[in-house]
Amino acid sequence: MIARPIARLVVAGALLFGAVPAAAAPRVLIFHRATGFVHDSIPQGVAAVEAMARAQGLEPVASDDPAVFDTPLTDVAAVVLVSTTTDSKRPESEWFTGTRRTVLQRYVEDGGGVVAIHAAADSHYGWPWYARLIGGRFARHPQGTPEAAVSRTAHRHAATATLPKAFRIADEWYWFDDLSPDLDHLLTLDPQSIGSSEVNPKPLAWAHRVGKGRVFYTGLGHRRESWSDARVLAHVAGGLGWATGRAKAPAMVVIDDEGTRVRQPVPHGNIGMSTAWRITDKVPGRTMEFRRRKLDRGAAIGLHPIAHDEVYHVVSGEGDVTSDGVTRRVGAGTTVYLYDGAVVGIAQRGTKPLALIVSYPLAEAVE
Repeated sequence: MIARPIARLVVAGALLFGAVPAAAAPRVLIFHRATGFVHDSIPQGVAAVEAMARAQGLEPVASDDPAVFDTPLTDVAAVVLVSTTTDSKRPESEWFTGTRRTVLQRYVEDGGGVVAIHAAADSHYGWPWYARLIGGRFARHPQGTPEAAVSRTAHRHAATATLPKAFRIADEWYWFDDLSPDLDHLLTLDPQSIGSSEVNPKPLAWAHRVGKGRVFYTGLGHRRESWSDARVLAHVAGGLGWATGRAKAPAMVVIDDEGTRVRQPVPHGNIGMSTAWRITDKVPGRTMEFRRRKLDRGAAIGLHPIAHDEVYHVVSGEGDVTSDGVTRRVGAGTTVYLYDGAVVGIAQRGTKPLALIVSYPLAEAVE
């Protein structure tokens, strides 16, 4: 039993998730049944998710009664699984059985959202689809809850939008088996920061699609103290917003090109001068660059290797584009798509300056 029990909400599925007035807020089912190891942080986790659901205009419904999965989950924006363990050695500890499996699977594949927290990965070892839902299975964890170095990946996501690029935090750190190949990894753990000899970063949080549904998982949340940590709260709240489809993209940025114009030598060799419009330089959180450049007569962007795909669009004038030793003459209205790994460059030709737009992705989002 949980040391500080949460009042069980035992309501028949038809009553809990049946028809509601049109004005009712979509519901979030915060499910917290644990028949394996019972985390004493579950009450704090449930209370925190209830608060963040209300803040997002959702109605939280907390339950540890598996009967809520006996009937279809209608008007449910997301199912949150708060350290919902089972015992891998006791198949009878699993509650997703029979029609309950069908209810959850149809809910997700038809577009429902799932937020899986910490030990939700340590559950339902007798159901292969559940592992695909979560994105992996708990394998083991080092002893204790040491402070570890965590890094945010380059993937932009609501669950990590407000987190530092790197930070240290205490938790119980999971190693995983059977990771799905389609995961968008969001946070990684440096295993050496907790004394492991392993050198490769370990996955900690991710998101992926299952059918039409959105599934977010985080390995954080083992400790009671986790649920008063602003970073964990923002992380899970962002994951909830994404899983329900309510997370908003940043506001658009409108740029006056003229305010970005500079005179400068041409990059990659300083071969002549150019006028550059560094259009996206000051856009926060961007994942790509978009620039306009006019090369003076005789100027050239020198040959250089690129570590991403890149696009040149010629606005006016003429030039020679080279990629891995192949050269083509291009003029106004021509677009050149260049591939990751090539050695590329472009040189002005003819009597008029060469004006072009250059665009390429960044390795990670700019702060």
